[in-house]
Amino acid sequence: MDKEEKIEYARYIIEEITSRFLKKDDPYLIQEGCEYIREVITLYAKQSNLLESTLVLLENNHAEEAYVLLRSMLNNSMLIEYLCHDNENRDRYNDYMIQPAKSQLSFLYDIRKAVQKGWMDSPPRLSEGIREHEQKLIDKGFKIERRGRTYADTKLLSIRQIALTDELLFASYIAFYKDGSKYEHSDFSSLDIYKQPFSTDVPTKEAFILDLSRTNVELETKVLNIAATLYSVTFANLLDHMLKTHKQLFSKEESSTLIQLAYFLAKNNHCFDSSNTRELSSEGVEQ
Repeated sequence: MDKEEKIEYARYIIEEITSRFLKKDDPYLIQEGCEYIREVITLYAKQSNLLESTLVLLENNHAEEAYVLLRSMLNNSMLIEYLCHDNENRDRYNDYMIQPAKSQLSFLYDIRKAVQKGWMDSPPRLSEGIREHEQKLIDKGFKIERRGRTYADTKLLSIRQIALTDELLFASYIAFYKDGSKYEHSDFSSLDIYKQPFSTDVPTKEAFILDLSRTNVELETKVLNIAATLYSVTFANLLDHMLKTHKQLFSKEESSTLIQLAYFLAKNNHCFDSSNTRELSSEGVEQ
């Protein structure tokens, strides 16, 4: 497949999966004890939007910006895998669901630091708000015992932490997620692509012309291949998990159709093989 064919195929599988697997516009009834399914389904639904947005950027030759969205797809995929392999106490699910509370407390800590530095006036009840948030974490079991005292466990869940729980997740983290960091955080080395040489005799560190239409075609191919493959593989893994643990969510006819769809995607994944992608450089830049 060429670039246009791959993009067309990716849009086809988005439509098939959102309508048949995610049951777009149909109600979901989540039984007690299966709440994590609500979260993984929603995370995967976001994958559909992320992939579509990635395709739009690639169509407009913005591979570097598309890698930022690919990194978000990897993030979601790892979270889905993480939540689907929880223990009986649902520790992973509970930790995932408490993250907004921990993030809010982290924000309040930052406000307190800014106040201490004299950068701003203290908002009303800042100290009380911090203590209340800390106590809520303790009451919900997120606590640390140290020297006879109880403290709130404020540690946020990180992708690095998730990656270190599984060999395959760690492999994805090393191979793709870390690599995407330089594009998300605008590492200076990722910005060279926008600098058109002013003269063959003068390096771009000294003189250049900004050209925002340039992109690295090797990176473009890599992002498109990984994004489409990740979307289909995550679907297959999530479907397998749900058929083994929550098969009541699908009728026999639906299960059969989804299994056939998973086989179809697996058969076509070779068209998006990224195993031979070389280390990316400024070579192969599309003018």
